[in-house]
Amino acid sequence: MASYESDQQLFADTLVQIQVHSVLAKEQVRNKRSPFPLLAKSCSLLDNLPASSQLSEAQSSLLTSLKIDAWAAFADACIESGDLVQAEASLQRLATLQEAQTGPLSWRTKKRPLKKSAPTPSAISTATASDPTTVAAETKVEDASPSVPVGPTPEQRKAALDLVETWDKLKQAYSDMGKQDLANNMANRINKMKSRLNLTIDDK
Repeated sequence: MASYESDQQLFADTLVQIQVHSVLAKEQVRNKRSPFPLLAKSCSLLDNLPASSQLSEAQSSLLTSLKIDAWAAFADACIESGDLVQAEASLQRLATLQEAQTGPLSWRTKKRPLKKSAPTPSAISTATASDPTTVAAETKVEDASPSVPVGPTPEQRKAALDLVETWDKLKQAYSDMGKQDLANNMANRINKMKSRLNLTIDDK
């Protein structure tokens, strides 16, 4: 119980600190001062937060979203200031976090053929009427098989689209730094991910 209470308190304290950092960073921008230190603190705080089995799935998901948002804000600030070295590092970290949310769309995952869907009622109705037992047996087998989701979830698709945007920024940073080989590598990743998104069933 003590561990649970301690982890819940740490979770609450972290949310408060992130909110404070966000407010102060916006104030720094309004005063034309650099928000870098506060944004960096948020990233470090979330990255160094110890893993806990006491948090709910919703709480863990929220922390992941906050971590991605924090690194995205820091990366954008680096790009805007022209700090390409920091931009490269922060975009790489952001891409790693985003890719973990892409599921089967991850560019590291070997593409597999989509599962064949069950026959439609119209297909069954056009089967040979002279052998109804065969149709009934096939239908029973299909009904008995577990439902397997085809393609990525909407959340995974969004994560993949966000990842493409991050890779595009990273490609530009590499180009500006004269690292054309790395920029070309990013371009290839972007094309492959776009291809995967176009080949999914829901992308009509």
